Amino acid sequence: MEIKNYIWDFDGTLFDTYPVMLDALQQTIAKHGILYDGDLAYFIKKYSIRKFALDYATPEFIDDYHTLEDELQTDVKFYPEIPAILSEIVNNGGRNFVVSHRDNKTYQYLGDLTNLFSEIITSDNHLARKPDPEALTYLIDKYNLDPSETAMVGDRPLDIQAGQNAGIKTILFDEAGIFLDNALKADVVFQTWKNFELAKVSG
Repeated sequence: MEIKNYIWDFDGTLFDTYPVMLDALQQTIAKHGILYDGDLAYFIKKYSIRKFALDYATPEFIDDYHTLEDELQTDVKFYPEIPAILSEIVNNGGRNFVVSHRDNKTYQYLGDLTNLFSEIITSDNHLARKPDPEALTYLIDKYNLDPSETAMVGDRPLDIQAGQNAGIKTILFDEAGIFLDNALKADVVFQTWKNFELAKVSG
């Protein structure tokens, strides 16, 4: 069955925010005097910045990170293909949604794209964070979405796990090629939005 409804992650999926996020994380690590010799980019893709803070830092770390990231994230850009993809979904009778771990600044970043979404869930909605499926099941129930026609689109394991936990299809945007073995068992894996075709996400 063709996918009609797409629930989108924000950071690293719709918008290319990770370079600034990584810069802010590195600066916050230096500020707090944390010694970490692993691959930060890999860590935050596989897990999250919040998990890094829990594993390696003090409670103040995450607040300092968010303050700095907010200051540095001044030129937030969506991936070039995204507006056309979102418009095509709507024009074909489908729906777009966002489930973001960011606060309501998500609306500001989306700008004119906001009109292409039926609803935007942020941390200010106080629903459980992914991979808990609470935000997804809220949307599925509210809009009476058919799970077989609905997909979660994201760039990290927690996005795919949230979709699987909600009983819907899953689409992994793996730009860095970290998860190409597809151990996550996403229904679709691809590395560039130029290769994203709505027709591929069916079954």
